[in-house]
Amino acid sequence: MRWIERLNDLLGGVVAWFYMLSVPVIAYEVLMRYILNSPTSWSFDLTILLCAVGYLLSGGTVTKAEAHIAVTSLQDVVPPRVKRVMKLFGHLVGIFAMAGLIAASWKSGLRAVTIGERTGGAWDAPTPAIIKPLITVAAVLVLLQLLILVARELTGRGAVAPAGKGTPGEGGPI
Repeated sequence: MRWIERLNDLLGGVVAWFYMLSVPVIAYEVLMRYILNSPTSWSFDLTILLCAVGYLLSGGTVTKAEAHIAVTSLQDVVPPRVKRVMKLFGHLVGIFAMAGLIAASWKSGLRAVTIGERTGGAWDAPTPAIIKPLITVAAVLVLLQLLILVARELTGRGAVAPAGKGTPGEGGPI
């Protein structure tokens, strides 16, 4: 279980920088397009790739931290036992959703890699051959993390903070 969490933390920490890398790419495109009247053929595809990979591979980290956007007004007013049942139900829904996403995406991802699918634009980047299989990989990572969360809830161990968060040490209980 710990290796999945470490992998999710590592990936989340690395791909968070992809958003920062996209900023100078966008700034360069704005400069070239609107000031020098010479737009690039690659900046849009590169920005899409960086942000898509960042979004996909941060899912496990966000799931581990239970930091997805949620409406918690009902959870805030119910007793702890009901709150726990609601969390478990949410995790189970997530497990079924990720299983469905894996089932629906793996063939498309495999095909994109096999044929070397490209965008077809001016730069003709291999973005689809990268993003499509990563959808499946990301769904597997989130699914595994959800299974860990369910196991923790059922054993009474609760959530564990991501590295560097919560209590001092290596991701102690929140």
